[in-house]
Amino acid sequence: MKRAKPYRFSSQRSEFTLFACLPFIVFMSALTLLTGCQEDDRANHSTIFRASDLANNRLDTAAGGLLETLGQQKTPANNSVAEEPAPKPAKALSWSAPQTREDGSALKAGNIAGFRIYYRLRHENSFNVIPVDSPDRTSQPLTDLPPGAYEFAITTVDAEGLESRRSAPVLVDLI
Repeated sequence: MKRAKPYRFSSQRSEFTLFACLPFIVFMSALTLLTGCQEDDRANHSTIFRASDLANNRLDTAAGGLLETLGQQKTPANNSVAEEPAPKPAKALSWSAPQTREDGSALKAGNIAGFRIYYRLRHENSFNVIPVDSPDRTSQPLTDLPPGAYEFAITTVDAEGLESRRSAPVLVDLI
C-alpha cells in the first residue's frame, strides 16, 4: 500500500508555508479594519464647511468691532474702496449753567460772564485751560484734542471776575 504524505503547500520553485504568509495576513486584516472605520464622506465635508463658516463669522465680528472702536470701516471684499461712513456726531463736553452761588445765593444768568474748562491727560500733573467767554455757550467740541485719556473740570466766572470751585472731574477717553 501507498503511504500518505502529510499536507504540504508547494510550488515548483519553493515551498509555501503558513508562517511565510503571516505578514501578508496581518497587513490585509489591518487594512480591512481601517476601511470599515471610515466616516460618511458627506458628514465629514459638511462639518468642515460649517466649522469654516463659524470661524469666518467670528473673525469678521471681531475685526468689525475692532475697526469700529478705531473709527474705521471694513473694506468690502468685492470692492477696493470702502463706502463713505455715516458722519458720527462730534464729541463735545456739555454742561448746565449754575443757578446758585457756592454760598447758596441766587446767580442770575446776567451775572455769569463765562466759564473755564480745565483739562489734562490723566497721566499729566498740570491742567490746561479753555476759556469760554460767552455765558450762553454751554458746550465745547473736543475735536481738536488728540486721542487719549482725559480729565475735565469746569468753573463759572461771574461778572465781577470771581471764579467758582472746579466741578467734579469727568473722565473721558477720546479715540
